[in-house]
Amino acid sequence: MSQISLDQAAVYTKLCELDALKKLVEEQRATIEALKERIIKLEADAGVTETGLSAIAGALELRGILKNGEAVEASEKEPMVAVKEETFTCLTFEDQRGSKLGEFSVAYRENNVIDKWTSAYNVLQQSNATIKSRYHGPGYVHSYWLYAENRIYRQRLKGS
Repeated sequence: MSQISLDQAAVYTKLCELDALKKLVEEQRATIEALKERIIKLEADAGVTETGLSAIAGALELRGILKNGEAVEASEKEPMVAVKEETFTCLTFEDQRGSKLGEFSVAYRENNVIDKWTSAYNVLQQSNATIKSRYHGPGYVHSYWLYAENRIYRQRLKGS
């Protein structure tokens, strides 16, 4: 049998250490590449989020809720412009009478042209029109609101 000298043993040990270091370096490179891919994905997601937030801020500014990125005081808000009352008068309403409301009318979804009914419904929904906060504009004969699903309510304004 051949014997290994001390110098040969030291060289062999250093070679083993070097192989272990090479393996560690390769693992670190793979980890760095994975991190790069994650960062690129996060940057892309952040760009989408930023774009979405910009769109939301723009919409809020159009609605008078934000101005230059800050909330608008109630006194600063411009009054919301109402749609023409024809949006609602083109619907078929059925007269009703209630003990609390008195005379009012209801337009049922199934009794109307779907496009016209949906348009009117969306206006009221976006305006949060309720019985306590009815929708109407200058020159309107009726006020309009939503209560039950698939129904639009109206009542003649006082003085009309």
